[in-house]
Amino acid sequence: MKLSAVERASCGLTEEGPDDLEALPDGTSSDAAIAALRSRQFGRGLHVTRVARHAVAKLRAGAPELAEGGRLGLILATERGDQAVLARRTADVARQMSLGERAPTDLFRAIAYFPVGRVARSVAEKLRAWGPVASVPADLDRARTLAEVWLSSGRAEQVVLVAADPTADGATAHATAELWLGAPRTDAAPSLAVASFVKQTHQSEGVSCAELAGQVIGTLAPVSGRRTALVVGSMLADAGESLFAEICPRDPGPPLAATVRSLAGRLGFSEVFVLVGSSGACMTALGLAQDLIALDQVDSAVVCGVDLVHGALAQGLGLLRCDDLPHMRGGASALLLQPAAPDGGRPILQACSLASPPIPPQSSVAMDLAGVPTCLANGRKPSHVVLSGLSSLDLECAEQLAGHVWPDAPISSRGDMRGVGDDVLHLAGTASSLDLPMGIAGVHSLGGTGCCLLT
Repeated sequence: MKLSAVERASCGLTEEGPDDLEALPDGTSSDAAIAALRSRQFGRGLHVTRVARHAVAKLRAGAPELAEGGRLGLILATERGDQAVLARRTADVARQMSLGERAPTDLFRAIAYFPVGRVARSVAEKLRAWGPVASVPADLDRARTLAEVWLSSGRAEQVVLVAADPTADGATAHATAELWLGAPRTDAAPSLAVASFVKQTHQSEGVSCAELAGQVIGTLAPVSGRRTALVVGSMLADAGESLFAEICPRDPGPPLAATVRSLAGRLGFSEVFVLVGSSGACMTALGLAQDLIALDQVDSAVVCGVDLVHGALAQGLGLLRCDDLPHMRGGASALLLQPAAPDGGRPILQACSLASPPIPPQSSVAMDLAGVPTCLANGRKPSHVVLSGLSSLDLECAEQLAGHVWPDAPISSRGDMRGVGDDVLHLAGTASSLDLPMGIAGVHSLGGTGCCLLT
């Protein structure tokens, strides 16, 4: 079928461009044709996802020793992922906001791919990596250090590191994939005491993500002479505010990663890791804290989770108007963790297990949990389990994960209020007011799936 010049222009095509609609059956309405064409144009715009998947496919074809499943980890190092897909449509976003209309399908998908974790999930599916999965800023040195930690601690037997970002003109993207192998130096994660917990609820429209993180990190500065790591996790960091600043001119605030590194240097942290893009980044961060202490790289660790829920994120969620819209809270939480002393009188974080089994497309399909251990390292069973997840499908899968790891343990909370950056830390920090031992099972489609036990 053929479209009019106006209809073609609405899809971003020139009059002379290819029709791309020959596969559609005769009689297809122009509205349906436009929707189909926009969907195809959207798919072509996911440059980072496409080249990253191509890079890991090429790596798998040329590396017969490359494993798959729960012992293969993935690290995606990228500055913005495919956020440009939505950034190019700021005018559409602004118009939908002003009209209060529901987002069209292609804009809905652009919003869904805005978190970097969505790119990591797509690459993990292509790679069949069901071990730990993390997305980090485009800092290859820190990404490689993370890979070494996972391998040395036995968190993964192999790690694939993918670096991917758009080209300067945004017309395409480039990606590389590296396979990391190593022999574990330790496979026993220590029990960590929650030595301190700080929470800051997000209330001010004027505060940035970096400033909010700084408020809680600053209260947990390292003791002189004590090696302390800082691990910060966030789903969107400053990306949402940067987009919002293009729609409604305003100062988006300082970038999170750079601010964290600067703050860490000023306060005296010995190691710094920033995990950006995963809604469950703090579960990954807790496992990383255990690994760093187990390897004797640090004496203690501060784990911080932070995200804002206003501006672009709140407006974007409002556009979706879906039945499963998360009731999310913004804020920052931080835990100071150190090796547990006997009878310390504080909640103890036991083994934190990270696994990323594929999430089925609907709740009626069971997760494939064959490669997930049926118990944590110490074999203890919680008296109750709380669930963590961003969507209702995430939470239903988290319940399946909890039933697999801790059969018959009752579910006490299904995560009715979800913090996008700090929900697991908030649960761990307030565990002393709850019945212990308590299990936390989290499934996050944007990354950060795992479970841990507090005693």
